Amino acid sequence: MRRLRRLRLALIPAVLLLAAGCAGSTDLAKVTFERTTVPAGERENVAPPPPDTETDQGGGEPQTQDEAFSPAALRSVDPCGLLDEEEFAGIGEAPEALRSGYSRCGFYSSDAQGESVGLTFTVGDSVFSEAEQATQEIGGLKTHIQSVDGDGGGVCFVRVITTDGENAKSLTIQLNAKVDDVCATGKEFAEHAVELLREDPPHNAEGTGLLAGLDACETAEDDEVIGWVGEGYREYSNGLHDCTWSRGGVELEVDFNTYYDPAGSDDAEEIDLDGTTAYRVLDENVYPECDVSWAHAPFGDTIDFEVVTVSMSDILEEGVDTCALATEIAGVVKDRIPA
Repeated sequence: MRRLRRLRLALIPAVLLLAAGCAGSTDLAKVTFERTTVPAGERENVAPPPPDTETDQGGGEPQTQDEAFSPAALRSVDPCGLLDEEEFAGIGEAPEALRSGYSRCGFYSSDAQGESVGLTFTVGDSVFSEAEQATQEIGGLKTHIQSVDGDGGGVCFVRVITTDGENAKSLTIQLNAKVDDVCATGKEFAEHAVELLREDPPHNAEGTGLLAGLDACETAEDDEVIGWVGEGYREYSNGLHDCTWSRGGVELEVDFNTYYDPAGSDDAEEIDLDGTTAYRVLDENVYPECDVSWAHAPFGDTIDFEVVTVSMSDILEEGVDTCALATEIAGVVKDRIPA
């Protein structure tokens, strides 16, 4: 459920959140249909970070898509496999890895002085003005580098643009460390990760991440979305494993993620989706929003599950029965993903 998923991300150790304001895929019988995306300026509640005054003043023309960094190529990547262990040994002790969802992995440690060291890799991170402002380059890809509080130790974001233009995505490296030049060190980690992704990408272990390679936008066809949301909808994603269709205050989202079993969710109503037990929650605190979630399969040898969530929101109070629609759509999505 979206609010609970956001809460869980907020529990990532504070060392990486101090500045946070700032294997192959499965064929789903892809249907080609006309789509529209959301221009960055139209997205709500998004405050792009300020450009680095020394290095990022403008980005020029959008770059050509490198297929090694396309969303399809990156969906099944294991982000925990992107660490340059030799480079990390130069700034901290052997780190503890913490994976969050399919596409984010954090490494946590301390240096010789006992200062915290944190490093995260996020694959398919949504970016906005950073893609336009990126003027540096790593491995032939536009790169936006942002020092939050000075290069002499602190926090740095290195965003390597993997998909440019509207709905842009990046490989984002966030480093928190007391080093001489935190952004130069972050760039070293980024260079190693880009080389791996191009030459030998680390994929989820066999039998792990069945849904990780799927495109959530392919779980619904155009005529179905029109029936649920209305004509003239906009389609976009916030990462690699979700899809949102939005029109006039009505919003539908399909999300694949790794999470705890939704059977343990508070106040959830148990429902049957043609033999699969799902859990439905209606939240009307702000506007009517209904989530239908179910555990698809265990996620490897972790305590998490692959969880599918279908959310329907009626943001402008148009009188949509969000739970009836969410339940209907959940049944369609369930039948389109591999068992």
